[in-house]
Amino acid sequence: MLRSLIALLALLALGGCQTWHSLPPVQLEPARELPVIHVSGMGDLTSAPLREALARGGAFADVQRGHDPEGYNVIVLAQSDLEDQHNLPLTLLSACTLFIVPAPVSWNSQMMFHLSRGDRPLAKYMIDNRTRAWRGLFNPDGGRNEHLQRIADDFIAQMRKDPSWRE
Repeated sequence: MLRSLIALLALLALGGCQTWHSLPPVQLEPARELPVIHVSGMGDLTSAPLREALARGGAFADVQRGHDPEGYNVIVLAQSDLEDQHNLPLTLLSACTLFIVPAPVSWNSQMMFHLSRGDRPLAKYMIDNRTRAWRGLFNPDGGRNEHLQRIADDFIAQMRKDPSWRE
């Protein structure tokens, strides 16, 4: 009985460790040296989760929604399945077992970030991330938030390296 319990606990603990991303992690320093940015989205993903991920990065003075005719704007063209339901039968099976049985999920996103100052284009950044994970008791979002955060962090890192957008 004790061995079964230990094996079950080990499987539960490992369930949260089984996440793979195609985009490597970026180490960001939380210095707010980037200006206020206005974010709007087009495509398969609303801009709200992306704005939250950019704000969590701590690099921008502020992250707002919409368009500013004088300030910095980012239009994100997203081709993503982050809003989709993934493998509903396995998700229901996992839910019936109180998420002890993990369900496989995958998140695929291609995002084009169009940076402008007012209506004048400044730069474009293309970011692609593919994530494979197991959604279960210890990984309830299946790596979805980390998937989006890696995209936001990569955008911030590319902006910091690129002097072409600075005036």
